[in-house]
Amino acid sequence: MFIHLRERKQRKNGRISLYLDIYSGKTILPDGTPKYHRKYEYLNLYLIDKPKTDADKTYNKHTRQLANNIKNQRELDLQNNKHDFDNKSNYKDTNFFEYFNNVMMQIQKKSNHNKFKFTLKSLKDFAGEQITFADITEKFFEKYLLHLQTKIGQGKTILKSSTIHHRFSAVNCVIKKAIKDKIITENPLLFIQLPKMNKPKIVYLTFEELKLLVQTDCKIPELKRAFLFSCLTGLRWSDVYKLKWEEIEQESDGSYLLVFRQLKTSEPVYLNLPDQALIYLGERQSAIKNIFDLHNYSNTTTKYLQHWCVDAGVNKKITFHSSRHTFSA
Repeated sequence: MFIHLRERKQRKNGRISLYLDIYSGKTILPDGTPKYHRKYEYLNLYLIDKPKTDADKTYNKHTRQLANNIKNQRELDLQNNKHDFDNKSNYKDTNFFEYFNNVMMQIQKKSNHNKFKFTLKSLKDFAGEQITFADITEKFFEKYLLHLQTKIGQGKTILKSSTIHHRFSAVNCVIKKAIKDKIITENPLLFIQLPKMNKPKIVYLTFEELKLLVQTDCKIPELKRAFLFSCLTGLRWSDVYKLKWEEIEQESDGSYLLVFRQLKTSEPVYLNLPDQALIYLGERQSAIKNIFDLHNYSNTTTKYLQHWCVDAGVNKKITFHSSRHTFSA
């Protein structure tokens, strides 16, 4: 009996699927021909085809390592006469942090990726570098929760309840995938009581405050243009950031329609653009060109928005999301 770790390129998305080719012997049929007993176990692990960046290469390295861990466990099962391959054994000796990192590397959205990255760092600060799925019990997470509730953050204050919820949200996502992959069978977070989250104060701009911002220069003109456009349309940063000219269509009556698919929900959106919003589109460019020339959202983006408010005499702490609240107000 033997097991091979094999790869198969998928036609639809170009990813490389990892699976186990499990050979458990052969039987000689009455006519003398051999019948080979083979089973395939797909691991729900994927490699990036032709990795170019260091991040892609690191992702492939960790994914292969995780797949080899599962293969080694399978071989151990064979040695212990566990030949029932129709039921996946649970791999509680699998390194939890390696698996966590593998899930994190599959996340494309930067804000979610950062949430997982900071959660992984937090877990390692608490538990050290090496823990397995056998270690992550309900008791483990009760202690981790207490650790977070008493930890002093960068602002030299106790962590906010929202931060604790973000940490457990990331962990829960990883655990649910591990259950789906048959690594564990139960969710140890099921009965963990998290602290209640305080609802954040909704900040929006009045019509007078909006006029002050229109009349005031921003150190990043593109940011001003995108923010005011969002105030008039209610679009999220993620949608404004990637908006292209091909998504702006002119109707027969001369009006303009915005047709795009939301990044957050993947739902198609059809939005009639008000005349005031058209002012901030600028001169039409090629179809595939982004309408707004923006960098990735960061704390610096919020700082520039805040400086702009101060210069305009608007005494409110705003983020780009405040534009959606302004649209709804």
